[in-house]
Parts: sequence; C-alpha cells; structure tokens
Amino acid sequence: MKHNKGIIKATVVDFKQDAEFFVERGLRSLHRYDYEKALRCFRRAIELEPTNAEYHCHLASVLAETGQFEASNDVLYEIIEKYDPSMVEVYFYMANNYANLEDYQMAEEMAIRYLQEDENGPYRDEAEELLDYIYFELDLPPRHFLSGDREDVYNKHERARQSLEEGRFLEALETLKEIVETDPSFMPAWNNLSLAYYYVGDFAQAMATIEQTLERENGNLHALCNLAVLLSHHNRVQELVGLIEMLKKVVPYHPEHMYKLATTMGVLGQHEEAYRLYYRMLKTGRPHEACTYHYAAISAYMTGRREQALRWWQKAKQLDPDAGVADHYIQMVKAQEEGENNLLIPYQYHPPQREVSWEKAAVDGVEHLKRDPMIRASLLWALQHGRDEVKFAVLQTLALIGDDEAEAAVRHFYHQTDDPQLQKLALLALADMGAALPDCLPGTSAERVKGKPNTAERDAVKAGEANGAARHANRDVPTQPGMESVEDCICRCLTENGRPDMGEWCLKVWRRYKESVTKPVQVRKTVAWVAALEYLYGTVNNQKQSQAFFAEKYGISPATVAKCVKALAALDLK
Repeated sequence: MKHNKGIIKATVVDFKQDAEFFVERGLRSLHRYDYEKALRCFRRAIELEPTNAEYHCHLASVLAETGQFEASNDVLYEIIEKYDPSMVEVYFYMANNYANLEDYQMAEEMAIRYLQEDENGPYRDEAEELLDYIYFELDLPPRHFLSGDREDVYNKHERARQSLEEGRFLEALETLKEIVETDPSFMPAWNNLSLAYYYVGDFAQAMATIEQTLERENGNLHALCNLAVLLSHHNRVQELVGLIEMLKKVVPYHPEHMYKLATTMGVLGQHEEAYRLYYRMLKTGRPHEACTYHYAAISAYMTGRREQALRWWQKAKQLDPDAGVADHYIQMVKAQEEGENNLLIPYQYHPPQREVSWEKAAVDGVEHLKRDPMIRASLLWALQHGRDEVKFAVLQTLALIGDDEAEAAVRHFYHQTDDPQLQKLALLALADMGAALPDCLPGTSAERVKGKPNTAERDAVKAGEANGAARHANRDVPTQPGMESVEDCICRCLTENGRPDMGEWCLKVWRRYKESVTKPVQVRKTVAWVAALEYLYGTVNNQKQSQAFFAEKYGISPATVAKCVKALAALDLK
C-alpha cells in the first residue's frame, strides 16, 4: 500500500525576545506580585542591555519590594556612578531603602541630596515627609539642612525644639510663631507652638493653636493629645470623655506616636490604656530612654502590677543611675504593705518632693532654677495665674536668674498686667537685671539703665504704701554701673588677659561692624559681642569651638551668642 506523504508547511513567526520584551513581562509579573518572575525578567533585560539605567531601576524596585534593601541600594548606586548620573530620583529611592534599614542618617542624606538636585521633583512632598518623620517623629536632630527657605524652616524649628527642652519657652514661642507665619504647612511647628503657649500659661492661645492645627490636619495625633490635656485642665468633662474614647481606638504604628499617646493617657489618668501602649512599645526591643521606663513603671504601678513596675524602674535606674528618680520609687514600692492603696504618682521625670523656694533663691542660688525646664514652666505659670504675692516672688526670682528668657518674661508681664503695683515690681525686676526699661511710662527712658536713674524713672518705679505684695515695691530702682563699651570689654577679656593678637583682631572686626550698620543689634550684656567675636576668631583660624562653649564661658545664653554671630558674619572676615 502506497502512502503519500504530505508536506507540512509551517509559517515561521519572528518571536523577538529582546530586552523590551522581558521588561514588559517583568512589569506584568510585578503587578501580579510575582516577584521571583519579575526579578528573572529584569535581570534578563539587563543582560541584553547592560547600560540601560531604567532597567536597573526596575530591578532595584523589585529588590526593595522583597525586602532586599541593601541589594537594591547597590543597584541604585551603580545607576548614578556608571549609567545615568542625571537620574536624580535614584537618591529618593535610596533614602527610602535606608529608612527601611533604620539607617536614618543616610536616609536624611539621600533625601536632602534628592531635594537639592531637583527642588521641584515629582517626589518632593514624599522626601519632605520622610525628613519630617526623621526629625520630628523619631526626634533625631538634623545634621544637614536644605538650601533656601526650607533650610531656614528646619533650622529654626530645631532651635525652637531645643529651646522648649531647655525651658526657654518664650524664645521658642517667638521662633515657632515666625515659622507658622512663613510656612503654615509645616505641621510640627504648629504642634510645638501649642505646647509653648501651654508652658507659658497662655491656655487660650494654646487652645486656639490646636484648633488651627486640626483645621489643617484633622487627624493630627499630637494635636488631639494636646487638646485632651487642655480639655482636662479646663474641666470640660463631656468633650474630654468623647475625645478619650476616640483616642483609645487609635492604633499607632510609629514609636513616637505610641509614646505620645501612652504619656497622654497616663496624664489623663487612663493608666490601663497607658500600660497597654507602653508594654507594646517596650517589648519591641528597641532602645529607650530612662524616662520612658519610668513612665511605663508608673502605669504598671497605678494598675496594680507592682512587680512589673519594679522591673521597669530597675531598668530606668540602670540607664540613669545618678538621677535618683527610680531609686525613690523602688524603695517606696518595697516599703508598701500588701493591700495598701497606691499613691498617686505624676508622669514627670524628676526627683520627687522637690520644692522650689522662691523666697530663698537669693540665699540658695538660682543655678538649679536656670537649668530645670519644669521649674521654668512653673515660674511662667505662676506669673500668669498665681496670687499677687506669688507673682511678686516670681518676679524676684526672675530678676535673680537674669538671663534673656527671664528678661523677656518680665517685660511681657509688664505690658500684659493692668495692675500698677505689679507693673512697678516688674520695672524694679528689669532694673535689677540691668535691662532697658520700657518706654511706656511718661518720662521713662528706653535706654539701658546707666548710673543713677533720673527723676522720672525713679518716680515711675517708686511704690507707695500698700499691703501684701505691694509693700515690696517701696524702694527706688537700684543704681547700676555704667555700661561697659565693647572695646573696653575686648581689652579686659582678651588683650589684658594674655591674648593680644585675638584682641586686636576682635577690635578691628568690631569697628568694621559699627561702621557698616546704622544701629547695632541690641543685646543686654556687652560680653555677648566678645563671645561672638572670639567664636569667629577661632573659626577663621581653625581653632573652632561651639557657640554653646562661649555662651557658657561668658555666662550668657547660646541664643544671644548666635544673634551676635549672625550679625558679625555678614562681614567678610577672611
């Protein structure tokens, strides 16, 4: 039997498997979350076109999606170094990878590099949000600043935050007000502004600032927590109960949010909720400060978990053995008998039962008052809301402290109060500091008090017969020595103190500065200029010390030194 063989003709289709083909397949796999297949496709595409920066970028993206952040950054570095230096979005991708690796210094560096390379790039908002998270949610100080206006905002906010921590609340207040006026979208400044108002005792402005913050960002957790504390202070119970119930439903992810919510709950007496949040936060194994363990121990103690409280206080003691805070409460708990009611412990980290005797400040000294932010806050609160005799004691204490913050507080109080006796006491406090008297009273000079006060000034501040606190106003403004010139101060502190070269340089710079401005920046202490000049001399001659070093050396605030340095730095000092 004869079989006929048919000839099968096949149509050959050109199946072009070039790099673009594999990229398309890789993207489809990526959208289906098939990361292994996506990796194979992108690697094959790179084999076919090894210099294509976009393909390398796809590969880095998948590596990041699979948690291989270091490998992803290796690929991204190659793009910048070898294939396409103009692909600046790579810096943003690296910033995200470093953040996921918890290397926040490198994350900051890459985010700033991206914003510097492409100020209006597509990821600008995301990069700025990442920086906000690093600086303000994680409470890490900026090491770099952006160019232009944004640099000024970050720089100013960091200074304001440090001022709050150090108790310079009025200084922080002015800086934060300036920030929100120039950049209303900068939410961390709004949150800290409400705190600054709260610390100086201006509760109405604190509440108004919180309301403005929530109008801009209605879910802002910091603002909601601050609002809860203020509602509690004003005994607005009905509103507070509703807000607490809402806050209890919040499940914070970021550690800083968890800490803020836990501490707020503790302050509001919601100790069980505070304990739950602290326990969740501490069991992650991340490092924490002694105060966090202390607050967690308070929440444990207040909910009847004494053994857990002791463990956390022991941890706080290990981290900060010299504070004496944990030791006190460990001994207190061990001394309590079984079944004895718990004592109320405030959520504050300072030695307990510490009393501030304003009347004894002249004898005991005020150095501890200067350094303690809580005492600073209590002084400002008392000046706003205390009885007249308490306000008198505060004014005396602020006069003894005598720094820029104290002067600003007294000056603000003078303009705010409408009690003539308290106004006289405020003027006396300013005179005791050697500060310029306000020119609000008729015939009162706004010049710095020099020598014996004139008749108008003496009459303005002389107090008549009165009872209570007003009796303390029955004295004249004390005589002050004439204010030393900057030139004389330079000679005394430098030239006559074995530093003639430095003294000569500082005198030359100071004279140039006086010639270049019509009105020098006003400072209360002449030595501030000497401190700034000595700092700049060291900078020019590679012998740089920090501004804080010179502030401590000359007994003035770092902010005053910074103000003088800024004024002098406008000159060409080379």
